[in-house]
Amino acid sequence: MTMFVETRAALTVRAAFDTAVKMRYPVLAVGKAGLGKTVALNWIAAQSGAAYCEVAQHTKAIRPMFLMLHDAYGVQKDSKHTYDLAKDCMNFLGSRYGPTRPLLVDEYQNFTPTVLRELLHLQEHCGFALLLAGNTHRLAGTRRDTHAVDQIESRIGMRFEIGQPTREDCARIGAEHNVEGADAYEAIATYGQNTSLRALCHLLQNCAAATSGHVSIRLPRIETMLRGMSCGSDALKLLHERRNDCAHDVSGPT
Repeated sequence: MTMFVETRAALTVRAAFDTAVKMRYPVLAVGKAGLGKTVALNWIAAQSGAAYCEVAQHTKAIRPMFLMLHDAYGVQKDSKHTYDLAKDCMNFLGSRYGPTRPLLVDEYQNFTPTVLRELLHLQEHCGFALLLAGNTHRLAGTRRDTHAVDQIESRIGMRFEIGQPTREDCARIGAEHNVEGADAYEAIATYGQNTSLRALCHLLQNCAAATSGHVSIRLPRIETMLRGMSCGSDALKLLHERRNDCAHDVSGPT
């Protein structure tokens, strides 16, 4: 999902960001994979000027975390030592060189508790707006470091839950991809709620590519493409049969 569409997930992430800026406490935005969190975070960063970074396997230790912050804020790394990198972060995150831009951290659950605690300590000391976003998986190593987890939870100001896509979300995405026909919109709404917005965008992007983007996408094209993309014989059920666990809740702070 690369294009920005104002979905419920995007609105929830935006509300979490606004809360982080206003409260100056760390805020969490969590939900299942494929709901559009990363697209929303990048859009917010582009619109607001906030710094964005994504926690990967090579950035989840303390020293790489400091290097990641340097990169996110465009600060030159003058030292290789962890202590000096931490001191630099204290300086540029602590408004020494002017107001600090908010920080958006994607896939925060890849941090170990010790590293996330260090980031939260930085935020507590410097007071910059911090939004942590990711999926609902537990932090790496939480079974081994329950004390750190307790300290982390005590520092989180508010938590926002990102719910499953709504039918309106799927319809907006369908309109962006030139879907046509009431039956096609009904099918993509069912598919999006059965899977994810990422899966829906992938399906519609493949449909558009097959037609060079010059004609509208109707239901037969969607069904044909889904058959080709899936190895299972029941793939079309995702278009036409709603699962019982499709969520209808309204997401928001908890």
